[in-house]
Amino acid sequence: MKLFLLFFIGLIHFSCFAINVTFVNPSVPGTPFWDRVTAVAKAAAEDLSINLTIVYGKDNRIYNFKAIEQVIAADNKPDYLIFMPYDGNAVNTFERLEHAKIPFVTIERTLKTHEQAMIGFPQQKFSYWLGEVFHDNVFAGRLLADELIKAAKKQQPNKNIVAIGLAGSFSGESNERTQGLELAIAETDFVSLVQVVPAIWSRERSRNIIFQLNARFGHIDIAWAASDGMALGVLDSIDSGYKGLNTNMIIGGVDWTEEGLKEIENGRIAASVGGHFMQTAWALIKLYDHHNGKSFFKPGDLGKTYDLEAITRDNIEQYKVLTNKVDWRQVDFSLFSLVNNEKTSYDFSFHHILTSLHQ
Repeated sequence: MKLFLLFFIGLIHFSCFAINVTFVNPSVPGTPFWDRVTAVAKAAAEDLSINLTIVYGKDNRIYNFKAIEQVIAADNKPDYLIFMPYDGNAVNTFERLEHAKIPFVTIERTLKTHEQAMIGFPQQKFSYWLGEVFHDNVFAGRLLADELIKAAKKQQPNKNIVAIGLAGSFSGESNERTQGLELAIAETDFVSLVQVVPAIWSRERSRNIIFQLNARFGHIDIAWAASDGMALGVLDSIDSGYKGLNTNMIIGGVDWTEEGLKEIENGRIAASVGGHFMQTAWALIKLYDHHNGKSFFKPGDLGKTYDLEAITRDNIEQYKVLTNKVDWRQVDFSLFSLVNNEKTSYDFSFHHILTSLHQ
């Protein structure tokens, strides 16, 4: 009886002090990239004894804002909120959360320059904004471009190369990736970037756009895309059998989707840049440490949290595990915590994850 009471008291203690976190997934269920973000986050929450609730923003800033409003209005508010800010309502969102006294962490730095200036940086204008978890999108776009240029030069060493870009929406995220593309092209004297067209993250749109660009410019050597989905759209058009398209086009995207990586393995896509599907898991680890008295959230701009990496035909074997659905419970996310380990700084490089998955 005594042992039962101790066990019961232990359960009560755990339920009272477990961390409750809500993650606003900005997309919808069934989106390959964001489904993987959610799967990794759930595995990390389980390892850290975090009660994680997922709500969806439906790929729209208005619905995203409504989802956050519902969190604010709920009787049982979370201890922390994780979400991606949207252009056009970031200030209003931050003000509402500040008034509700809900501590929050943002993922991705996707806002345009003027709106970023309006919200400032964590713990400056908004004290409940604990911190950011983000990578450098300019770096990501440039890394992808560099890999595609290298592959095209290897394929055609003595030829001037024609490149096109498929951007996402008109968001800061897409603009910065495109800026990276433009910087990479500017440093070469044998690659011409003839046009960048917004395909609004759509695979279907990119299928049509590549035909239009081909009709306008003729032979295209490189198709740089700000997402794997759009890169796969270009590949779909090539597979359609339309004789005007270059069947040896060097194609690449961003996101490390399962299908994108399989096509790298098949030799049909040259590169994908990614690793950012870990971002919510990294945010949960930092919140866990913050909640347990070892916070590395500091006021101001602390710079990027981690870098994205490129998977190409040269290194796909190392990442082959990602070409299929992964059981993320194989990874012990508690090992990344600074509370649980005698470390003074985070190491969120992806090779540690690969080591766990290959065991």
